[in-house]
Amino acid sequence: MKLTEDVINDIRNSANIVDVIGHYIPLVKKGKGYTALCPFHDDHDPSLSISEDKQIYKCFVCGNGGNVFSFVSNFKKISFPEAVKEVADIIGKPIEIDVAPKKVSPYQKYYDLLNAMIAYCRYLLSASKAGEEAMAYLNDRGLDKETIDYFGIGFNPSSNMIYKYLNNHHFSDEDMIKTGICRMLDSGMADVFYNRIVFPIHDRDGNPIAFTARDHTGNSDSKYINSAENLIYTKGDHLYNYHRAREAARKAGYVIVCEGVMDVIAFYRAGRDNVVATLGTACTRRQIELLKELKCRIVLSYDGDNAGQYANLKIGEILLNEGLNVLVVDNRTELDPDEIISQYGKNALRDLEARQISFIDYAIGYYRKRYNLENYNDRKEMTLKVSALIEKLTDEYDRDNYANELYELTKIRKRVNQIDKKVEYNSKVAELGFTVDGLTKAEYTILTQMAVSRKALDLYQRQLGCLLDDNDQKLAMMIIDDYRRNGSCSLSRIYDQTDDEAVRNIITSLAVVETLPSDYDENALSGAIEKVKLEIKRKKLENLKEKISKTSVVDPERSFEYLREYEELVRELGGTNGKKS
Repeated sequence: MKLTEDVINDIRNSANIVDVIGHYIPLVKKGKGYTALCPFHDDHDPSLSISEDKQIYKCFVCGNGGNVFSFVSNFKKISFPEAVKEVADIIGKPIEIDVAPKKVSPYQKYYDLLNAMIAYCRYLLSASKAGEEAMAYLNDRGLDKETIDYFGIGFNPSSNMIYKYLNNHHFSDEDMIKTGICRMLDSGMADVFYNRIVFPIHDRDGNPIAFTARDHTGNSDSKYINSAENLIYTKGDHLYNYHRAREAARKAGYVIVCEGVMDVIAFYRAGRDNVVATLGTACTRRQIELLKELKCRIVLSYDGDNAGQYANLKIGEILLNEGLNVLVVDNRTELDPDEIISQYGKNALRDLEARQISFIDYAIGYYRKRYNLENYNDRKEMTLKVSALIEKLTDEYDRDNYANELYELTKIRKRVNQIDKKVEYNSKVAELGFTVDGLTKAEYTILTQMAVSRKALDLYQRQLGCLLDDNDQKLAMMIIDDYRRNGSCSLSRIYDQTDDEAVRNIITSLAVVETLPSDYDENALSGAIEKVKLEIKRKKLENLKEKISKTSVVDPERSFEYLREYEELVRELGGTNGKKS
């Protein structure tokens, strides 16, 4: 049977998410929904919330969420079509489906080439005379056979043995040059990583894309050389060991981020398989997106030297700006993880990893060591820097406590602009600690009302027509389109039909915010619409302020028009000048 949209809709509409999830794990009735121990991370207090009326589940600890199909797919680690078939079996509507063959990547020939190189390098390390010295070096560093095999570590000897082997197996010179494992010299083709231990680097799906290669003789000026960027490898697009650590990180609820290959291997030897490396002390936009996909806490563990400690600070600030929950391993040893395990053993590294502190605590400690707190200017500078970080925290309680702690340390309070101060209205969801600010709650109310009633949809289109948050607006348009195509709206159906992770996250969040009305409530909807309209006017007011400032000298006439519009808008807002009450 071909898996058509009608078949998928029929099975989804016939399935009850409570029955399906309850088929795999025990559930407990709580309020309007159900809770359970989350199977996607190491959960001890029930953190998985299931909404029966919206047919959506969500864990606010690890972030896993979705509908019946995504739960089965994630739980059983099977494809979407296979999950649809399994749900059909559970609800008594068995189907036979044709599973489409996996698409072949246009880069498959390069992956095959690098896999062949990895296999031969592993053989040369473990079973050849040429690899004996390299193997002895790794054993002296504490790497046993299991660890070496797990990370696919190999050896590239001299005499261009890798090129000769690959050439004999009919791989082209052109492809070897394109992937950066060989180069063309005046004397002919030559290996790039000759006489070095090679560590393969993979993409998120486990395809080999590059190498980092270490000198084990002590005779080279460069301890490491790395693959140059090429058609399948852009360094900043990947995290070392991500394909292996992804599932382990989700189960543990956190991922350890460190600097280099040997640091990842050190943590693995100490029993931690939820570890990735940025392969340097910088973190790119793409690497941040990969970390966000894990939907778990980020634990930074860069080296204990000055460069590593600074990397913890700068990368932590970037991740905090992205709304991630960031902790830092409190490493005061001036050593990197590989040096710690080599000098003091596995228990020492495990003990160090257990010393995780919040990023703000780390930042306060970092600056405290670098500023003279007897000097007013230093105290002021530290206050400004740490306050800027504290303001990025989403929890008002944490912000207040850290602000008080900083004041006790510096005796300087940061001035707050009352006009721009953001007042948050927290809404606690069950006991999961999920909070949303007032505007978000208003937009969530509008979205849930639109999803349950066409009357709400009509009222939204007549009185508002758009939402301020871009992703909320995307979901609003999807809801409208779902009504148009199906005559009704199903958030579970929309979840399956979009690949936009931000929208999917909103859908799963909507399902477990218990303070949102689940039935059509015109008063609640009207109040939410008014709040969004008010916020739109406030933003317009701020925009007019900026325009007045920019045109007051160069175009006084235009500036006066903006001023009149500004004053009229202030009157509409009750003379509050845009201030929130």
